[in-house]
Amino acid sequence: MISLMRYQLSNYARTYQYVPPFSIFILCLVVNYTFVPNPILDSFSFTSIVIFFLMGWFTITLFHSEDEGQKVITILHANGSTRYNISLFIICILIALCLSMISVIYPTVIHAFAEEPSFLHLSLGFLAHFSLAFLGMALSAMFTRELVKSKQNTWWGVISVLLFAVVIATLKDSILHIKGIIWFLPPLYLSLEMMTIGDQIKSIPSKFYWQFIWILVYAIFIIYLFFFLSKLKKN
Repeated sequence: MISLMRYQLSNYARTYQYVPPFSIFILCLVVNYTFVPNPILDSFSFTSIVIFFLMGWFTITLFHSEDEGQKVITILHANGSTRYNISLFIICILIALCLSMISVIYPTVIHAFAEEPSFLHLSLGFLAHFSLAFLGMALSAMFTRELVKSKQNTWWGVISVLLFAVVIATLKDSILHIKGIIWFLPPLYLSLEMMTIGDQIKSIPSKFYWQFIWILVYAIFIIYLFFFLSKLKKN
């Protein structure tokens, strides 16, 4: 698996398709923290949304970094498409971890906040970034060529579903009163709600851990659905 991941990473590096999303990520960070001081959690909330969208870009370009012919050969060497796709998901998770850490460390190092962030602020900020990055990766994977043949449908599908998740967050009060629907909708709104608690926070409420866990569980279920539909499509 490590050799496969090393190959996938080096192949992705040669495509340079990571340059646009990574450049936008750096640009958003720099612009967001150009003027100081900034609120801590509100700033983390904004950059976590940015990562949510950019992970869609990273995921699609990573899954499509090989042409169809080379992909068949790599799957043969990987002993199956499941191992092949798992290696891509692990690389996406590593990208999400790196982006989340940079998003929290960079503003702290340049003293961009109105007050020195505590360990609680940094922990909450990291969890918000990583959970939304993980969710963005899972939702975007459903529109890779494993399940969607048309490139146009891939990009429209990714943009639509990620925007849909944000729209739900803004309209949740009028949507979530429908009994049972909360379990099916992308739980991005949970992260945004938690980040409105305010910088005066003294401890992380226990329900926050369950809400972060639910975001990750939801994303894992989407990834499981990805593998299930991929197998169904091949059969």
